[in-house]
Amino acid sequence: MNFKLKMAGAAVGVAGIVALTSAISTVNVPLEVGNQAPEFSVENSNGFTASLSEMKGQEVILNFWSIKDADSRIRNVRLARESERNGAGYISICIDSDQDIAKEVMEADGLAMENQFFANRSIMKEYLQKEGIQTVKIDPYGIVAKID
Repeated sequence: MNFKLKMAGAAVGVAGIVALTSAISTVNVPLEVGNQAPEFSVENSNGFTASLSEMKGQEVILNFWSIKDADSRIRNVRLARESERNGAGYISICIDSDQDIAKEVMEADGLAMENQFFANRSIMKEYLQKEGIQTVKIDPYGIVAKID
């Protein structure tokens, strides 16, 4: 077989692999342990935006909570402290619409404001299941490791 035919065959093979891997998508993949975590982007009160793709390579704790739910507030504080000790990325997402009261609660709870975000429609759709209060742990490869 001549060199040009071998190169053409290799090029077709590479093109096929690229086509197959680009066809793999996380759109409409259910939020379940073992699945790729949906990409998200959220903004905090200081205008800082965080996204899952920026945190690739580290464990990420994504915690949804409400100012109206005492247990979720306690969990928010506990997870914030735990992530600081373990070096995990921590994203705390308040699902309540009253951001002024939420900010007061966050400050009263002694939380670092750079980790505190507010839910947007996109992340609510991708991540929230029933009541909206849950924690999703994502491994360094972007795979859902645990849902509480």
